[in-house]
Amino acid sequence: MGQLRSLAGQTAIYGVSSILGRIINYLLVGLHTAIFLPEQLGIVASLFAYTAIFLVIYTFGMETTFFRYAKDNLENAYASTCTVVIVVSTLLSSLIYFNSGFLAPLIGYPSAAEYIEWLAIILWIDSILAIPFGRLRFENKAKKFASVKIANILINIGLQFAFLLVIPAIDPTFEISIGSIFLANLVANALMILMLYKEVLKIRFNWDKHVMRTILTYSTPIFLMGLAGMMNEQLDKILIEHFLPDSYYTTMDSTAATGVYSQTFKLGVLMMLAVQAFRYAGEPFFFSQADDKKAPELFARVMHYFVLFGLLLFVVVSLNVDFIASIFLRQPEYRVALYLVPLILFGKLIYGVYLNLSIWFKITDKTKYGLYFSIVGLIVTLLGNILLLPKIGLLGCAISIICCYSAMCIVCFIIGQKHFPIPYKFVKLLPYVISAVLLVYLGQLFRHPNFTVDTIINLIISAIVTVALWVIEKKQLSARKV
Repeated sequence: MGQLRSLAGQTAIYGVSSILGRIINYLLVGLHTAIFLPEQLGIVASLFAYTAIFLVIYTFGMETTFFRYAKDNLENAYASTCTVVIVVSTLLSSLIYFNSGFLAPLIGYPSAAEYIEWLAIILWIDSILAIPFGRLRFENKAKKFASVKIANILINIGLQFAFLLVIPAIDPTFEISIGSIFLANLVANALMILMLYKEVLKIRFNWDKHVMRTILTYSTPIFLMGLAGMMNEQLDKILIEHFLPDSYYTTMDSTAATGVYSQTFKLGVLMMLAVQAFRYAGEPFFFSQADDKKAPELFARVMHYFVLFGLLLFVVVSLNVDFIASIFLRQPEYRVALYLVPLILFGKLIYGVYLNLSIWFKITDKTKYGLYFSIVGLIVTLLGNILLLPKIGLLGCAISIICCYSAMCIVCFIIGQKHFPIPYKFVKLLPYVISAVLLVYLGQLFRHPNFTVDTIINLIISAIVTVALWVIEKKQLSARKV
């Protein structure tokens, strides 16, 4: 259990920082939904979706590549991966920045050229700092990693409150626009360079042909896999604009629907944080344990506890989604799609399962399989959204998420067991999954008409489920020790 405690400790630090940061950052959801209309936030969601996809292109799979080769030669791996990222990101940001006037109308937002220029700079900064952040993770400097991330969020939030509330209150002529969101992100990200100056100053340019051939051979499938994976995650916010008929909903067009969906999607933040925190701590952990003979059994136990924790989050957030939405989604027009939240949460849980399953092809250097699995998911995402959006609206996006990650899990598990067998105990998890889904379904079906009473009931049920899960697992753990 020592390795599991170590992993849990690292995950807790990353998780606490991420959760604390996102909770603080969630103040912006209330601020944005109070000030901006859904169609305005639809533009913001679309542009940030493009940004997330491009960031994968900028980093070119170098984070995982750095972890793979850092254990052999830290400085050489650091210099080589940073060099690739600097060259790629500088070239791409230059192209985007100087062609913003052409790109803005191309993606359907002709007035967004200035925002695209700012996003080009944000992308450049984020990609340059990706490997320095990876170095902090490799060196187990989770506290510094967390503090910089939280500081970035606090600065971003402070600037947005200043741009959207404080300055307009002082100067009524100051124009409030969505541009303030992008500008605040730009300034906050630029200040991270100063916070990580020690790691930045350690970067050395290294273009050794042999080393480059080695790391690019390893990273290219990971890059393509990451690109397909990010498209799986972000593409729905782009496809809504193009495949949801403006007449489908009587109260909003496709741009407004994008805004509503993007804010609803954020209510699944706790599941996304759990998956993100696990990825931060899990990736270096799996690599460090890969050569141990007991690694398969250890990885199976990691999967077991990850799924249990994910199911607990699924139940708690789903039961209390109305209460959470009343705090963060300030205008009622943003709350019309809350029925999607349990589906989004479950889809993200399945994605976390896939991250666990996918470790086999990373530690065996068979990263090409990751590309194949991501392509499977991308095909499901595209077909699901294109076919379902015109028929069932935003529900099609949520269903596509579940189908996408389920397909990826199935093929990854089947092929993975042939190359790196891991004794997963999925049968033991099945009763937990069925109970969680049933509980959430009943919670959605039976609601008390009084909002306060309904909230109290759901909070009590959430507490009971948490305690029950703890007692059951503690008994089973004690029984195994005996």
